[in-house]
Amino acid sequence: MNYTTIADECRIEYVIEKSRFIATAAPCTSEEEVQAFFTRITKEFWDATHNCTAYTLGPRQEQQRSSDNGEPSGTAGKPILEVLKKTGITDTAIVVTRYFGGIKLGAGGLIRAYSHSAAEALHQAPKELHAPRTCITIRIDYSLFGGVERYLQEGKYSYEVKFDESVTVILFAEPEEVSQLETKLTDICNGRLTWDIGDTIMVAIPVKA
Repeated sequence: MNYTTIADECRIEYVIEKSRFIATAAPCTSEEEVQAFFTRITKEFWDATHNCTAYTLGPRQEQQRSSDNGEPSGTAGKPILEVLKKTGITDTAIVVTRYFGGIKLGAGGLIRAYSHSAAEALHQAPKELHAPRTCITIRIDYSLFGGVERYLQEGKYSYEVKFDESVTVILFAEPEEVSQLETKLTDICNGRLTWDIGDTIMVAIPVKA
């Protein structure tokens, strides 16, 4: 199945009623990585009023947990977790750090502030789609490469090129597209290509904003 993660750590800051909310999101693939990330951020912001956390792991967000870290129950960790669940982003952990500014926000204000901070961090973070793709290797003459490359770029395929005595193109396609892709590229090359279908594997594909 397809699922989306963030590709790199991202941090944003949000200020409301003099309280600073610093949201840090990071990719994590295990509970050990999650706990190491939480420990690192908590040490960095050791003097903060609260470091509230949430994470989801697994393609279907099978593992998920949150902590209010001293905020009123349900006003911090749960809203952060709900943002993760709503976006469907997984294998991701978030810490929202709060420095209290002296003005109480109330339960509703806290929920909105923590939700907004988490959502903005996820919005700004680079993301990856993890999806099954079939690896295909084709070999063609240099004279045919322009037409092949143009077709692959228009179709937004992920591919690599190696130049030697001939051109080798290694591309990744959705499994159900393989047959149609073979027909199209064979037509473009007038049959002058070699075609090798490899394994179907999970690959990480950058998600364009």
